[in-house]
Amino acid sequence: MARTRRKKKRTHVAAQADPTKKGPPKSFVMRRGHVGKMLRRLEQDLRHVMMPHTAQNLKESKRNTLKDFVHVAGPLGVTHFLLLSTTKTAPYFRVAKTPRGPTLTFQIKQYSLAGDIAAASPKYRAPPTLFQDPPLVVMNNFTGADEHLKLCTVMFQNMFPPINVQTVRLSQCQRVLLLDYNAETKLIDLRHYAVTAQPTGISKSIRKLVTKQDVPNLGGMEDVAEFVTRSGYGSESEGEEEASKVTLAHDLGRGNRAANRSAVKLQEIGPRISMQLIKVEEGLCSGKVMFHEFVHKSAEEEAEQEARVKTKEELRAQRRAEQEANVRRKQKQEEEKEALKADKKQRRLDPNHDVRMRKDHPDNRAAAQAADEDDDAQWYRQEVGEEPEEGFMTRGPSPSLRGRGRGRGGGPGRPSRDRDGSTKAGNSYGRNRVDGARKEGVKRKDSRTEFMKSKKKRRVG
Repeated sequence: MARTRRKKKRTHVAAQADPTKKGPPKSFVMRRGHVGKMLRRLEQDLRHVMMPHTAQNLKESKRNTLKDFVHVAGPLGVTHFLLLSTTKTAPYFRVAKTPRGPTLTFQIKQYSLAGDIAAASPKYRAPPTLFQDPPLVVMNNFTGADEHLKLCTVMFQNMFPPINVQTVRLSQCQRVLLLDYNAETKLIDLRHYAVTAQPTGISKSIRKLVTKQDVPNLGGMEDVAEFVTRSGYGSESEGEEEASKVTLAHDLGRGNRAANRSAVKLQEIGPRISMQLIKVEEGLCSGKVMFHEFVHKSAEEEAEQEARVKTKEELRAQRRAEQEANVRRKQKQEEEKEALKADKKQRRLDPNHDVRMRKDHPDNRAAAQAADEDDDAQWYRQEVGEEPEEGFMTRGPSPSLRGRGRGRGGGPGRPSRDRDGSTKAGNSYGRNRVDGARKEGVKRKDSRTEFMKSKKKRRVG
């Protein structure tokens, strides 16, 4: 029985992405200028904070400018830039919205790396699965009437995707990013925590047995009951408060079941930053200064600054137009050069190309004469009002093709001059020159003829 070929059936059609629906906000965390080793490590810690919607392995070089990152941010869907830089006085942290701003500039007062937090914590836990989902953003004391505080609040909230309380699952809420504003010191404290949950209502030994996957060591015990009820461990978990106990809506694993009560705790995983808002710019790291902590300008100074910015923008637009015009001019020159090269190549391949392109070529001369006759016939019709006769418009050879050369019978020519400056009547400079050349040619011809005759005689003799 012959085997039939299996036909592929289209069982699944991938859903097309909705162009009107925006994706989650994404970010680039990078450094600008020369920074030290500690700020490089802080850059890596900030990338972990912004996970998973950030470029964790972004490579930078000294040749890359901010404009290069702006060009690639659009196709990749990047919405925010987090920039680290340093000066002689202090390090700075900038948060910018692409592609047109605004930009918030913070001065870093103090910071601690994630490695420092891990070294100081006795029970530090930060598995890779902790960074599979974005953190929850908690903002405290950002309730002021100042415009720069409102802008700061909106900027930090839009750096992370929003949360739908109706559809979110507890397994997606594993990290918390806390931003606390102190109105007295004007400092913003940034803290990064991991959310942990432990089942309540059971002894510490049972909790270890449930939460840990390793089998406990029972070698020194006579019964399992001794492991559960032995003295020194206590029956209840240590340090649990009633406010931290909640009833879970979903399973979290590690003994945390739905509809059971668990103790929720926050464990700091770093980094830790204390910073102050210094400046707010209208554009992407440029433009009008909307707020400055230390510099205050009057209305006249602001108007003068706006005038300078407007003049600078006009000059920039003019230079851009000049550059575009120069580019078009150079492209036209290149096209002309290419056309000239192609013409030279055609001349090398076709030896009759130049002959056909000359005006005195029979084909071109006949075409020009036919065009002249057509023009004359049209003029005759307009002036006389009748059709010209058949032989009336026929012409002889063109006057330009008749013998009109100097010294060739077409006219008296240029008179020759003696050494004293007097002219000789009846002779022309061109005619004397031609006659001299003819005489020289005759002499050369006669001498050659005599030479051939003598050579023939020698051969005969």
